Amino acid sequence: HSHSRTPENYPNSGLEENYCRNPDGEPKAWCYTTDPDKRWEFCDIPTCENESCGTVALQQSDYRGDISETQDGLECQAWDAQEPHSHSRTPENYPYSGLEENYCRNPDGEPRAWCYTTSPNKRWDFCDVPDCTTADDPLNQACFADNNFAITVEDGLCDYQDLIEGLQVKIDNKASCQHSALQELKYLMGVTTKSAVKNRIAVLCEEAFAIQAENAISLTNGLNQKSYFMEEYFDGGTKWNDERETIDEDTGVTVNVLKEDAAKVDALYENRAQSKMLEMPEYKNFDDCGLDAVYCCWIQDRQANDNNGGCDTPYDDNCVDEDPGDNTDVCYVDMDRSDASSHVAGGFSIFKNGKEGDVHCHGFAWDIDDSASATRFRGNNLFYVSLYDHMYTRGYVRSVPGAPMCGCAEQMPVVTRADCTEMDITESWKFRYTVGVGITVEENGQDIAYNACQGANNNNNDLRAYYQRLVDEGRNKQAKLDSLDEILVGPGNCGDAIASFLADEGF
Repeated sequence: HSHSRTPENYPNSGLEENYCRNPDGEPKAWCYTTDPDKRWEFCDIPTCENESCGTVALQQSDYRGDISETQDGLECQAWDAQEPHSHSRTPENYPYSGLEENYCRNPDGEPRAWCYTTSPNKRWDFCDVPDCTTADDPLNQACFADNNFAITVEDGLCDYQDLIEGLQVKIDNKASCQHSALQELKYLMGVTTKSAVKNRIAVLCEEAFAIQAENAISLTNGLNQKSYFMEEYFDGGTKWNDERETIDEDTGVTVNVLKEDAAKVDALYENRAQSKMLEMPEYKNFDDCGLDAVYCCWIQDRQANDNNGGCDTPYDDNCVDEDPGDNTDVCYVDMDRSDASSHVAGGFSIFKNGKEGDVHCHGFAWDIDDSASATRFRGNNLFYVSLYDHMYTRGYVRSVPGAPMCGCAEQMPVVTRADCTEMDITESWKFRYTVGVGITVEENGQDIAYNACQGANNNNNDLRAYYQRLVDEGRNKQAKLDSLDEILVGPGNCGDAIASFLADEGF
């Protein structure tokens, strides 16, 4: 029988001797016969259930595993489905090809296993099914299996996408490496799907985040203060909050100079807070901030010559009980929200028509995602807003009576608004592959800048507007913003907020 199924025309089909093969996508292996009256016939080849690999000589037509995504990570369309792509490669038309579920197969003689995709924009694509010749050890197929290497992600994230981009550059520079960065990671990690790779990287990054948090600098260590001192500071009850600069009558020496007494605040800002993670304290004021927001409210200015607040020199005449720069109205204080800070079992204070005097409130918020940089570095923002920018730089101290000076939004006085600081964080991560160990990831430094919040609708330096931006960007939830709106009630809305509160209290 003359024919065109020759080793020259089908070089990858294993057409050796007179062995049964399937070079052209027939339902199963076959051969031309030596009988002049029978041109060709199927062969009785036992079915091999290769669940982990596909044989190269058979174009992986023997693969019967459960890989169900393409080499680019697209989900496969079920073989018995006709949407989004209609086709004739059905289990009925190819009964011997193992067309089950949406698993990768090769029913029609393509170079290797493939599938239709569930993407309307991509009809079909090949799958990354391991070759049986090397499937016992996927590392045999990896380009960098025998070489230690590192990929540094500058100004990026510890995540799958940034690692893929960095590894692809490395592969592009290695002429002998012909597969994708995703496939290289599959080989190096010993997995077969994109989702498995992404999950493995997510676990590695979670571990790196945990180590970063363990190494974070606590405020007590960074400022060389006892824990009880720092906790009381956030309630407005330490010497940093109460004292003011004066001249000692006996010695004539100036004492209680804030810049001297709190010099370590400046040192921590200059040396650590802009380049290292600071620990978010677990004090009562910051226990379980369910709204993912913190703010501080100050009623006194203790430092002159900083262009903020009413304190002036000479201190004994012009800084006895001076106000901060006013940026909000206090509506009411519900002492039940923070009884441990107010040291009062209950009660409330109502402030109508701006009777509370000048008050300054300033805060920050973060993502609902624990891995987001704004969430992980929220301890830095607390230090900057409370200790550095307002206490050390401006001299703002003392809390609204009956409330914490700084705390979770749900513990704080109900006010019309608060200023806001956000961090611009540039992080660097280093992924390493070590022969015999595998892939690891470690922190490689960060740069932290503190700026006024950029809020929704170009409403900047406003905590509520910034939270709206978090919601708009999918970084937090509308339900939480709705709850925050009951605490930051908006200019001119104190009357309604007070009336609603009093009604809830039975008045």
